[in-house]
Amino acid sequence: MTARRRGFILVAALVALVIIALIITGAFFASGQELVVARNELRDQQAFSYAEYSAAKALESWNAAARDSMSTGETQRLASLSRGLLESEVFVTKLDTALYLVTADGRLRSADAAALRRRVGLLVRTVRNGAPVNPPFRVSGQAWSELY
Repeated sequence: MTARRRGFILVAALVALVIIALIITGAFFASGQELVVARNELRDQQAFSYAEYSAAKALESWNAAARDSMSTGETQRLASLSRGLLESEVFVTKLDTALYLVTADGRLRSADAAALRRRVGLLVRTVRNGAPVNPPFRVSGQAWSELY
């Protein structure tokens, strides 16, 4: 009878070791996944911030004569910006005589984030109280919108 008990204790100890090994493996897997999620969130925020930066740069370098010569509904692509792994494109669409939509697309050039892209849109006006302004100002209440 004592031999049976000793055999049972050995089996119970092996089962306990397997369960502990599974718990440790699960913990390592979960922490690895958490690292991947945190890295992707950081890169997503970088692309979003670069899109906002590109839109602000487009407003700073606003060419009033070129924008006024656009026809309503026309879209022009402005120069691309690039800094390190970040790149962006900015598009300006004329909505009416004084209202424009500035769309900036921020991307991350990385092998593990090739499809990561964030887009920001700004609604701007080039006339304030009947007088033209340069650079244009953002329409209040709609400072910017995150586009997907």
